[in-house]
Formats: sequence, C-alpha cells, structure tokens
Amino acid sequence: MENIIEVKAESRNEVGKQVAKRIRRENKIPAIIYGGKKDSIPISIDMDDIKTILKSKMGENTILKIKRDKIEVDAMLKDLQYDYLSDKVIHVDFIRIDLKKKIEVSVPIILVGEPIGVRLEEGILDHVNRDIDLRCLPHKIPSKIEIDVSDLHIGNSLKFEIIELDDDVDLVSSPTRVICTVAVKGAAEEEVVEEEEEGEEGEEGEEGEVVEEGKDGAESEKKPSESTREEKKTKDKK
Repeated sequence: MENIIEVKAESRNEVGKQVAKRIRRENKIPAIIYGGKKDSIPISIDMDDIKTILKSKMGENTILKIKRDKIEVDAMLKDLQYDYLSDKVIHVDFIRIDLKKKIEVSVPIILVGEPIGVRLEEGILDHVNRDIDLRCLPHKIPSKIEIDVSDLHIGNSLKFEIIELDDDVDLVSSPTRVICTVAVKGAAEEEVVEEEEEGEEGEEGEEGEVVEEGKDGAESEKKPSESTREEKKTKDKK
C-alpha cells in the first residue's frame, strides 16, 4: 500500500521524567501507542523517524507500520508534544488504526490563485478556515484540498459545501463553514481596530470605580471611607 512509513520502536518498561530525559539524550523520543480497545504500550522511537514522517507528503496523516519486538502495529500520529522553548518534539502519541475502517482526520486547505477582488479591486483575502475534517479509509486520505479563488470579487466567499469529495470520503465539518472571503481592505482594517478598542474599554471599566473581591469571590464596589465623605461635605459647604 502506498504512503506507508515503517517505524522501528523499542519497548520501554520504565516511565517518568528521568527516563524520558535519558531517552531524549540518546536522540530518541518517548512515545505511546493506544486505541483499538487494547492496552497502551509505552515505546521509544528515533528522532529522525519523526522528522521523516512530518516532512512526508501526508505529514501527520501518514499511515505508519510500527515494528516492535516482532510485532507490527498499524497506526497514525495522534498528538505531538513540543518543548515550550523550541520546536523540538519531546513526546508522541500514536493511535492504532484498522486499515479497513474509516477514521476522522483533519486535512489542510490550500488556496490557489489570486482573487479578482484582490488583484483589481484592492480587496483583501481572508483565509478563515485552513483545515477540513473528513472521514474515510486510511488509504483514501487526501494530502490536501486545493481551492481555486481566482474568480472571487469583493464580498464573495466560499464555504465547505463547494468542495467536491470522492464518494467514499465523508465531510465531517459543517458545510456552511466559510473557507475564505474577500473583503474591502479598509473595512477589514477598521473592524480589527474597533475590536481592539472595545477590548481595551472593557478592561478599564468605569472611571473612578474601585473594585475588590468579596469574601464569596464575587466582585463588589468598594465604598468610600468615612474620611472621604467628611472631605466631600467640607468642600460642599465652601
């Protein structure tokens, strides 16, 4: 079958932070295989194998054959955990799959061409949703969905419902979700500015109001002190 990548894995009987650090020092990544109503299996794999998977045509939707202790498991990437200070992968989740059963996947949407509304009408193209959720057999997963936007004028938009899929590929995402739209450039910029200003006003609150947290956790308005009221009376008399 096409687009299947073989991955050699090693079983690991120990788990924990110290074990994971030791595995990474060996240029490997701690990982786990789960799903399919079977027990989870902690493993470790080479860092280079993960790089190969992510750089492949199918990327995270690549079908994998994980070989471990003379056992082969059909799987796919389920989740990648990255180091928060870099883009280095530090843990991987694999999920078992049945090559004869449909699965849900997220496929990238690629916009092709330059809209008339951008090229001739000084509009701006807004790519609203960059992925689409589909259900299909593993070997039927498309690497990407290309959408031609060349004929779009200002005010035009495209929705998921216009995407033509094979008969054995089901749309999971709502068909009414917007893929992209071409808007007036100035109007789009003003809308962003207005949203930012509204956010700032909401944070500031009313002028002169002092808010504190009450015993029950709710916010309450702090009453002015007795000395403040006396000062106010004195000023009124003057």
